[in-house]
Amino acid sequence: MATKKHLFPQVDHFYKANLHTHSTISDGKLTPKEVKEAYKALGYQILCLTDHNTIANHSDMNDPDFLMLTGVEINVNAPDYGAIGGQTYHLNLIAKKPDNIWSPAKVFRRFPAAAEYEDKMQCEEMDLHCNPDSINAMITKANEKGFLVMYNHPTWSCQTYPDYAPLKGLWGMELRNTECCLLGHNENNFRVYKDLLTLGNRIYPLGTDDMHSPRALGQSWIMVGASDLSYDSVIEALEKGDFYMSSGPEITRLYVEGDVLKVTCSDAQRITMETHGRMAKAVIAEDEPLREAEFSLDRFFTKTSGDPDAFIYITVTAPDGSYATTRAYYMNELK
Repeated sequence: MATKKHLFPQVDHFYKANLHTHSTISDGKLTPKEVKEAYKALGYQILCLTDHNTIANHSDMNDPDFLMLTGVEINVNAPDYGAIGGQTYHLNLIAKKPDNIWSPAKVFRRFPAAAEYEDKMQCEEMDLHCNPDSINAMITKANEKGFLVMYNHPTWSCQTYPDYAPLKGLWGMELRNTECCLLGHNENNFRVYKDLLTLGNRIYPLGTDDMHSPRALGQSWIMVGASDLSYDSVIEALEKGDFYMSSGPEITRLYVEGDVLKVTCSDAQRITMETHGRMAKAVIAEDEPLREAEFSLDRFFTKTSGDPDAFIYITVTAPDGSYATTRAYYMNELK
């Protein structure tokens, strides 16, 4: 009998998390406490407040069933940012330790409620510019200082392949951003995700709300397979990629048995396996919704000839069009 190799962590349950949210500390409509209570009411257990250019430790809002992560969204605008196609880089820094309140630069877009946090921030005062070299310098420094760095909403930021292809050291990227989608942007960034994977980046896909007002609450998230709800355990799971993103469907099991990849999920119209090449496969519902699918990996193993950077990932699309996507899994994890 073939050995079953689980790709999801074997934990009691997954925790629901949003890693991109704003409050009245910057341009959000709700106070930090109101943001926390709104997400907790929707069944979330993890939240990272990422107010613009202002990092703060919100551990005082933790309770036994809810964890606040420390984070910030850094904006680096081009000189023509105010024009219709003016570019910007937005990156979230998520601290691996709750008391890490380092920032790469002084606050350059001041919000009145941020004043009480500004003097506490440990600012590097980097000279940041809206180009890949400058952004890579910031990513490198942020990694050194103990942060996970995520790349936000490239569509809204008016970024194209030359802007994101050179980026190195990113931990994750927004596959879906609720607020941008509600604004009318197609912030479902599968092309960017696959480009960065194909370029050799071990980057994870994220669903976030980027919530500024309640209309964006609870529509894109990640499910985190941490061993418990402690800060260290959650960060460990995030670093390892022990999570999947979703805007609706649930992925319950993902494992390899022999040379067959098997997935079980909530009701789906379509389940796909995509690879770095042209070997994508799809299972499509006919009379009833799908709850599982199987994909032979034999051709994938043969065609990739043991390439350690060869990858696959799974996307589950529900009948209403919402979807869930896994991180990329590589040869050493599949065989």
